[in-house]
Amino acid sequence: MSQLSRGDILGRFATRDSLRGISLVRADLSEIALVGADLSEANLRMADLNRADLRETRMTGCHLSGAIMNGANLVGANLVEASMIGVSLKGAELARADLSGADLTGANLDSANLPGAYLVGAFLNETSFNGADLSGAYVRMAQISGSNLGGALLEGADLSQTNLSGVHMEGCSLIRANLFGASLSGSYLSGCDLRGANLAGADLTGCNLTGAKLFGIAFEGVKLDDAWAEWVDLSENADGSLHGSLEDAFANVGGKPLAELLFEGQVTDDVWAEILAHLREFQAADPGHSDVRLRAIQQGVNSAALYIEADRELSIAAYLTAFADIIGKGSVELFEKLGGLAVDQADVLSDEGIKEDIQDEGAFGPGDFGDDLDASLESLFNDSPSLFAASAPRGSAVTAIADSNGSGPANSSRIAILKTTSFWNTEKAFAILTGKRRIWFEAASSELLTLRPPHGMVSGLDLIRGRFVPDNVRNAQFQTPKRTKAAR
Repeated sequence: MSQLSRGDILGRFATRDSLRGISLVRADLSEIALVGADLSEANLRMADLNRADLRETRMTGCHLSGAIMNGANLVGANLVEASMIGVSLKGAELARADLSGADLTGANLDSANLPGAYLVGAFLNETSFNGADLSGAYVRMAQISGSNLGGALLEGADLSQTNLSGVHMEGCSLIRANLFGASLSGSYLSGCDLRGANLAGADLTGCNLTGAKLFGIAFEGVKLDDAWAEWVDLSENADGSLHGSLEDAFANVGGKPLAELLFEGQVTDDVWAEILAHLREFQAADPGHSDVRLRAIQQGVNSAALYIEADRELSIAAYLTAFADIIGKGSVELFEKLGGLAVDQADVLSDEGIKEDIQDEGAFGPGDFGDDLDASLESLFNDSPSLFAASAPRGSAVTAIADSNGSGPANSSRIAILKTTSFWNTEKAFAILTGKRRIWFEAASSELLTLRPPHGMVSGLDLIRGRFVPDNVRNAQFQTPKRTKAAR
């Protein structure tokens, strides 16, 4: 059957004959006027519909993949469950259009106008909405991962329960938008205007929120693991008059403390087995710090990383005191830094005024250590004598007691095994990050090695390439400002 010509289509439309299910593959329908037509289930794959007038058109289940519809007028059109993979709708008018359940994977809607449009449950992965107007649109439960919404207008839009993971939303306006329960993990929200938005139950894991406008947000139950921002705008008028931190915007919200342990070179399976066995023994032998648990292991080409998570920073510190007994190179530096930590915190306990001063200065606070700071520290010193001993001179009675408590048959056997591996003599670095991803503790076997938080603000380690990078080399290659002591 031959394909209908442009004249045939207009003739049928004029006489109200049915256009349902017709085949118009690659047809040239540019600037055609079919206002209110019924094109349900029609095959319009790769058709040219540039600047077509399709207002109030019924196109449910229509096949439009690869079609070119730039500048088309689809105001009030019904495109429910239409197949629109790779369609181009740049600058198109889609106000009040219903695209619920439609598949627009890889489509281009740059500068399109969709105010009040329905995109409920739509598939919008890898779709571009750069500069598009989606104000007041209904996009709940949609799939938008990996898409580009840079500079888009989404004021008052309903994005509840929507998957927005890995989305570029730089400069996007989401004023009073509903993001309840939405997943934005790994998304780019720098400069995003979220004033008055509902972020309750949203997942912002790993998001970059630098420069985001966060006045008046609702955030009960929000997830902020590894989220970061150099600064955020907390001013009511988004005029930049009030800068703050992510912690200021999301008061009392944070993830769990995290330790990063980096080892130069490949770590073999037999070494990992000993390390994990040691962790299990620590959990069983030290109930006061049993919240310490494995989060992840990452093996790069020339370095490896061990991530340890706990409910409290002090539990991780207790684990590191035990871990220092079995690591060889780096143990002295780790013990020295832990010893300094023990002395500092003991001074805090002995002088309430000093503790309050330190908290006022932001060194730590209830959001970082929990409300039971005193009890936590006392428990740490009582249950982990090696931490307290780390601050005492080697060979003293204090260190002798600590050594006798931490060097049982299991550890002696483990140390004998690890001494035969390259792990024993490799460079190592350690960091404890608070739940808000501030650096709480650092130590390294070499001054050239540092650790960075997961968001990559601190120079020193290239986890992606799996290698250590000295600060001077990284500064030269990437023009990253060297971290100052005040920023640590």
